Amino acid sequence: MNKKFECTICKHYGRHTFDKSTLERQSLYDDSGNPIPVILCRNHAVQLFQSGQKKFLVSHYRILNDLIASDEMKFLELMERTVRANLDMIS
Repeated sequence: MNKKFECTICKHYGRHTFDKSTLERQSLYDDSGNPIPVILCRNHAVQLFQSGQKKFLVSHYRILNDLIASDEMKFLELMERTVRANLDMIS
């Protein structure tokens, strides 16, 4: 089974990543410091770099509202913990 490479964030918003050359492997880190690999488009990779992991995940909290099931559970668990711990940052 071939896994289709696309930006993790764009995928959850229903946007397609048309240019594979703009995709980058990045790592987010759980509470224990373990890396969680994600694939991001250039725009989201820059956003992650500029804002940091916590603000990046909180800024995409809407993804949690739209999810029923996902094949990227570690990413979603990390996002959920981060958003729950920083609800005051959501306007």
